[in-house]
Amino acid sequence: MKKLFFALLTAFASISLANAQVKVEEPEFADQILLLISDSEGVLLSRENATVKTKAGASLYLVGIGKVKSRLTVYGKTSPSKAKGGSTTRLIVKAKDNVTDPNSFINILKFEVHGKERRYQLAESGTLSKTEQNSLSNVEYNAKKYGNSSYYIVMNDLAPGEYGIIIGDPNSQNEKNSFKVSTFTVE
Repeated sequence: MKKLFFALLTAFASISLANAQVKVEEPEFADQILLLISDSEGVLLSRENATVKTKAGASLYLVGIGKVKSRLTVYGKTSPSKAKGGSTTRLIVKAKDNVTDPNSFINILKFEVHGKERRYQLAESGTLSKTEQNSLSNVEYNAKKYGNSSYYIVMNDLAPGEYGIIIGDPNSQNEKNSFKVSTFTVE
């Protein structure tokens, strides 16, 4: 219990101290994301089009037993936006407002690179197994309100690789945004 309390206290203190030093303007529009490269400078992340691809294994066609997988796919091996690995990665995410818990609609995921695309498995279903859906929120982060309508997000020690951020709308479904992904590469 003492370890948990100490860990929570340390995380809260690091977010509070890091946020107190940041002096960056909020992005201009909702759904834009800044990757902080210093306490006074941020770079706007690229927004890329994504598609959902569904594919069945060959065994499903041959013998009727197999799996079907659905993946969120972004074309290209890497994102044009880069971050340094082995340290704290910080973002400022502009939303319509900042009264909703960001964990309920800001999803950060790690892509796997396959060929000329980045992909993230959304769901898997098999004829002899249960259907599984991923929760999309597979990268842990801490968040705090920032400015008038943004969130300050901190992720610690991200492994090198490709990452994507999907921002939902907690107040209404926006089909247009479901195929837009803000991306960055951790080097």
